[in-house]
Amino acid sequence: MEQKLLAYLKEHEAEIFADLKELVLAEASTSDIDQLAHVREVLIRLIKERTGSDTFVYEAKGGHNPMKFEFGQGDGTVLLIGHYDTVCPIGSMELRQEGNELHGPGVLDMKSGLVSAIWSMKAYKDLGIDPGKCLRMVINGDEEIRSPESSSIICEQAQGCKAALVCEPCTSNGDLKTGRKGSIGFEITIHGKATHAGNNHKGGINAIEEMAREIQYVHSLTDYEAGTTLNVGICSGGTKANVVPDLASYTVDCRYMKMSEGERIRGLLTNLAVSVPGTTREVAVDEGMPPMEQTPGNLGLYELAAQCGEKLGLSFSHQFVGGGSDGNKVSAMGVPTLDGLGAWGDGAHAVNEHILIDQYVPRIALLASLILKI
Repeated sequence: MEQKLLAYLKEHEAEIFADLKELVLAEASTSDIDQLAHVREVLIRLIKERTGSDTFVYEAKGGHNPMKFEFGQGDGTVLLIGHYDTVCPIGSMELRQEGNELHGPGVLDMKSGLVSAIWSMKAYKDLGIDPGKCLRMVINGDEEIRSPESSSIICEQAQGCKAALVCEPCTSNGDLKTGRKGSIGFEITIHGKATHAGNNHKGGINAIEEMAREIQYVHSLTDYEAGTTLNVGICSGGTKANVVPDLASYTVDCRYMKMSEGERIRGLLTNLAVSVPGTTREVAVDEGMPPMEQTPGNLGLYELAAQCGEKLGLSFSHQFVGGGSDGNKVSAMGVPTLDGLGAWGDGAHAVNEHILIDQYVPRIALLASLILKI
């Protein structure tokens, strides 16, 4: 079956790349609501023409409307996850080919993954293959800002699914993603007492001093072996050099691999005792994203993918990566989840974003083959 799918996709390679180029040229920065609407129109047409399925569009308050369509039927449902927004400002990149690389805004992250899913279903339709299950795909327009308008919809659609396949790109060396770190953000505000630094230095309570001590402690919590990192990326405080500062603040980005580790760090930072007498602190927590842990279900999906890859002549492994995706929350629900099933390339979120042209069709065949094995 794997070779049958690969042969079909190679036969239609020109059409596949034409669809990809059309979708890439329909630029869609997350902040451009009108352009996102245009991309949805392109996707709705491509989905209908290629799979025969109609698309349902949810109404989101901010205009980053998620989309859903289904293909096939049978016992059980497999959820496919993707997004149509990008980080690229409109007009910041051109679509071009350089040797074996196809460059363009969002071509890797993740217009190519959307086309992969659509053409997997078109291959089933044209070859008369019954997937034996319902394939449900949710595509959102706010993933690059952590999916505030679509996370609940994605999780709702994941309920009861046999598996979730995330069509984000694979790693830069071709590996799939069986785990992703979770994230928590902290904004800490320190209050002290302002006095004249020359006339009444002793009467002041220096908020910056407390902040400085806390920052040293926060960074000491980083544990590379455990996969836990904490980074103070922003800090501020004070008004004048001759005033003891009564206010200071800093932000912390925390990444972690296990739910229990996130809970531990949350407790340490929210309950930290001040070390400068007289200061007080407030902590605002941004819960961010739960980790996509390397569960037995996730690893089991990878094993199925590896079997398909072997029959397609593809060699790859799997990794636990730092950045999150919409698969994190679905995996945290207990749904077996595998990520990185889109294209192979490099430069996501950068000016050299590209996919490897000769690897694209085989990766679509991998996705199409894996779906049939679940």
